[in-house]
Amino acid sequence: MEDRSGPSRPIRRARAGFPADLLSAARARSFVGDLCRTWGVPGTALDAEMVVTELVENAVRHSRSDCDVSVALSDSTLTIGVGDHGPQPPRLLHPQPDHPGGRGLLMVQNLSRRWGYREAADGKVVWADLCVV
Repeated sequence: MEDRSGPSRPIRRARAGFPADLLSAARARSFVGDLCRTWGVPGTALDAEMVVTELVENAVRHSRSDCDVSVALSDSTLTIGVGDHGPQPPRLLHPQPDHPGGRGLLMVQNLSRRWGYREAADGKVVWADLCVV
């Protein structure tokens, strides 16, 4: 039987490092947004920018370390990973409505198909898979 699903999109990967500075979230947002547009998935850019912003802010705030942003694109998924040197796993919080913070991972959960973390030799990587639009 012939496969008529069309050509599959090649996997693309990119990586960039950012210092332990809250300005890194804005730089990572630009990095990921530019990749989405360059790779031909501009419809995924806004969600991807929001996800990477939250993950980088969490890395800088909680691990107080430099972070490494990796991005991979396949046919239907854009995966964003943010590695840091903190040993603590991420915690999904459910703050009270009047609490000013703690909603970043809830946003990541709502914008992504799935998310999680894995331990790394020098810390952890928090990742999120987004649907390509």
